[in-house]
Amino acid sequence: MGKINSLLVSNPIFGFVILTFFISAASFLIMLKIPEAQTPESMKGLPVWLIAIWSPNIAAIIIWLAQKKALLSIKAAFSIPQFSWWMLLVLIPLLVAGILLIIEVSRGNTIQWSNFKLSYVLPLVFINLIMGPLGEELGWRGFLYPILKSNYGWMGGALVIGAIWAIWHAPLWFLDSPQSKIPFWAFAINVVLLSILMSIIYNHSQGSILAVVLLHLTFNVSLGFIDILGSHQSGVYIIKSLYIYVPLVLVLIGIHEITKTYQCEI
Repeated sequence: MGKINSLLVSNPIFGFVILTFFISAASFLIMLKIPEAQTPESMKGLPVWLIAIWSPNIAAIIIWLAQKKALLSIKAAFSIPQFSWWMLLVLIPLLVAGILLIIEVSRGNTIQWSNFKLSYVLPLVFINLIMGPLGEELGWRGFLYPILKSNYGWMGGALVIGAIWAIWHAPLWFLDSPQSKIPFWAFAINVVLLSILMSIIYNHSQGSILAVVLLHLTFNVSLGFIDILGSHQSGVYIIKSLYIYVPLVLVLIGIHEITKTYQCEI
């Protein structure tokens, strides 16, 4: 046990990636073995999916415990940051969804507005919070990103996490999951772009992940709204959204590098 702790402390990046993928892979094998566990909507599937989704957080906490700084790190990650205008980037997924809906309306395509009810909002937010950002971001951005940033710069860290994040999702394409309806190449590009946006926000959040969690949440919720309204198939929506995300992220990277304000905000 002492050797394992020593390895996790001396090689936190390697340890985090191995632990995260080991936990999620074990969950995926259970899903393959037990058909009822292949959906989080079943009683057998929900705990298995939660373990898989929360694997980045579990891995981060294990390493922080080995480093004897778990409580301090978690407290810092969930601290309330000083406001920065960069935090408004959390609204981008909703903006993108709105633009694509307006385009569909202008083309005369049918939007199932009657499908949406206000009573859907809170369950949609809660489910997407638990089954995504709240289970992942303590690991991806709270633990891994600061280490990668110190070694490879903020952009290097964002790209590495984006690639790891995309690969981590890959088993979902072997199940009848919502993600499997999206071409993996489009999903991977989208995830890398989202990782860049999250890194920019984190750079202005003094070590807090709250705004990052909110961006992840608005992205997932926007996909839920699009699904409810029936305006796009999920794969079509993701591909079309890239026409907005790619130039927008490139512009934001340029502004971020020109201003360099993040250097004194962390």
